[in-house]
Amino acid sequence: MLISNDFLLLPKKTVLVLFFLSLTGCGSFENLIKVPVEPGLTDVKAYNTKLHTESLSYFEPIRLESRVAELRLEPRADYLFIVIDQGLALSGDLDGLDMRAYAREIVRRFAHTLPGKKYSGAILTNTQKRSSSAVKLSLTDFTAHDIEQALGKAASQRNTTETPLEQVVTHLSHLINQVSGSSSVILVTSWSEISKSLERAVMQMRQSNSFVESTAVINSPPTLTTSQEQQSGVCLYTIGVGNRLSRTRLDSVDSCGYSVAADKIVQPRDMAHFVQNILYKGPADSDSDGIYDYRDHCLNTPSGRIVDFSGCPRFAINNSGASHE
Repeated sequence: MLISNDFLLLPKKTVLVLFFLSLTGCGSFENLIKVPVEPGLTDVKAYNTKLHTESLSYFEPIRLESRVAELRLEPRADYLFIVIDQGLALSGDLDGLDMRAYAREIVRRFAHTLPGKKYSGAILTNTQKRSSSAVKLSLTDFTAHDIEQALGKAASQRNTTETPLEQVVTHLSHLINQVSGSSSVILVTSWSEISKSLERAVMQMRQSNSFVESTAVINSPPTLTTSQEQQSGVCLYTIGVGNRLSRTRLDSVDSCGYSVAADKIVQPRDMAHFVQNILYKGPADSDSDGIYDYRDHCLNTPSGRIVDFSGCPRFAINNSGASHE
């Protein structure tokens, strides 16, 4: 290859650039390898780039029926009430999603995780038709499907008026007063909506629905002793929409129930744990020997007997009534 004298007189930088361009040009004339097409081996589709903004669109619940049957879990409450805040306070956006829709989605995931049976209670929102003059509450039986229908109705409401949350809690307290037994109340709202008036309404609801749980011996006089304790018949569980912390001022009103941020229970495992805590106390121990029924091989152990790890009497009883090993 001949190089002219004019080319040698060019600056070194210019020479390097021209040399690089010549190499690039040579590579562009190389023959391309032709690969035979094999149809059916691959299926290339357009990737949906909107999935990252729809993190709540997919939810595979963890079913609790098998765990409840295996551990023989005892029910915690006789009634279940769900209050969903759909007011103007939740009209903002949360990570590109409407906060009211986020609140409904949390309740939808709660409903999908519920064991498949009927529940007694009510499903409430703080919005109603403008033609309605008062909040009318009644005790009903509902399933997880009914909860979804209530969520769809709340999402489609347009011509509505907003009721303060404290007023909804007050009406709910009157309804709970009409039933006997314990109740679990789920309040889905934002911590910013928990005002002093709502705190007072919750305190009055818990105080007006208290009961005395007795652990006294049978045939003992019906007096309140140290073995008896006054407990609230209502446990309140507050789910915070758009909040990071899992504690509110409602936690100091009473020790029954607790608050949790919505983001903490959005995943299937955390939601299943939340639902189990609300609906069930723990494994049953029918003979009160300290061994749960699902591990107890002797379910009818007499009171006062010492048992082993299988729930059976540790010592045998002879004819005289004395126990011996």
